[in-house]
Amino acid sequence: MTSTMPGTEARFVRLAGAHNVRDIGGYATRDGRKVATGLVYRAGSLARLTDEDLRVVTELGIRVVCDFRTNGERAHRPSRLPAEVELWARDHDIAPGNLLQAMSGAEASAEKSREMMLDLYREMAFQHAESFAELFRRIADGLLPLLFHCTAGKDRTGTATALLLDWIGVTRAEIAEDYALTDLFLEQGLMAVMRDYGTDLLPPDEIEKWKPLMRADTAYIETMFAAVEAAHGSVGGYLREALKLDEQTLARVRERLLA
Repeated sequence: MTSTMPGTEARFVRLAGAHNVRDIGGYATRDGRKVATGLVYRAGSLARLTDEDLRVVTELGIRVVCDFRTNGERAHRPSRLPAEVELWARDHDIAPGNLLQAMSGAEASAEKSREMMLDLYREMAFQHAESFAELFRRIADGLLPLLFHCTAGKDRTGTATALLLDWIGVTRAEIAEDYALTDLFLEQGLMAVMRDYGTDLLPPDEIEKWKPLMRADTAYIETMFAAVEAAHGSVGGYLREALKLDEQTLARVRERLLA
């Protein structure tokens, strides 16, 4: 996949033991400002970081990692982080593993996978509201640089990124393109899910049926935005009503992240 965004390669953080690690900064906003770089990063699983990766994370100055994974995911694949990094995680068991179980039947197909993903994205912003609220609060409080992640770095992480970028003024077109960059890591994301949920769920001869679960189809993120707007009128309404964030907190998020 080729991106039209300037500086795309520069936003990636190359780690041997993690995939889809990148800076969410550098985008222009609708009011002519720019999202600051070096403050907020997104990623897939951090369970396999090497010693050299830990050195890179330390050099980035990461203060806080927000782990959106479930209790089971974290227990099975605990993150490996520098000692000085604060780890935040929520006590919950809302997991994409249910999708994988549902796709293990005889009626599994690529079309069914995609429809299930669209259904998932209709609920994503609401199921993980508590995690996303914590992310916004940490940013507002200036606990930066910060990194947030899930297993594949696509669904929970992609939704959080989209909501955050939308709130600070990045266009929907660039948000969709940022989301689609995850397809550069399709195979790594698939392997991360296989490690976390069991290779028996992903027989190699049926892999095409599963790929819609891992693809960063921009229709997914568009579906998420549509669901948020149907329920709350706008992303701002969602942040105030579903995430219970006050005006001061929301204003500080913009102040922290806009150059």
